[in-house]
Formats: sequence, structure tokens, C-alpha cells
Amino acid sequence: MNCVKCSVEMSEAKLCGDAFRTGAYLTKKKKGILDTERISTVSCYFCPQCGYIELKADNPKELLKD
Repeated sequence: MNCVKCSVEMSEAKLCGDAFRTGAYLTKKKKGILDTERISTVSCYFCPQCGYIELKADNPKELLKD
């Protein structure tokens, strides 16, 4: 994956988040208290040239399930 700012090859890195889960994650939950939480892990990429960071949901369809 190339940087959208300067076209240099981006490198993958770990984005740290919640100490009780492994790495960063996205979550989506409906308003009802009985609905389950939808979760997708996140991949992080950075540009070694300009420092631009890009995040990508690993399982975006998980967030849309009903």
C-alpha cells in the first residue's frame, strides 16, 4: 500500500488501544441493551517518509450484521 500523500510504500504497525483487548478495534452497537456489540479489529499503516497514518477495518462486514 502506498501513501496517499507522498506515494512512498507504507509499513504496517500495531496501534495500541484498550488494555483489556488485543490491539485497537472498532465497535458498533444498536441502542437496545439486549443487542450484541459488533467488533472488528483494525490494521494500522504508516508512511516512513511523511508520517501519514491510515487505519483499515479488518472485518467491516461484521459491523453491519443484524
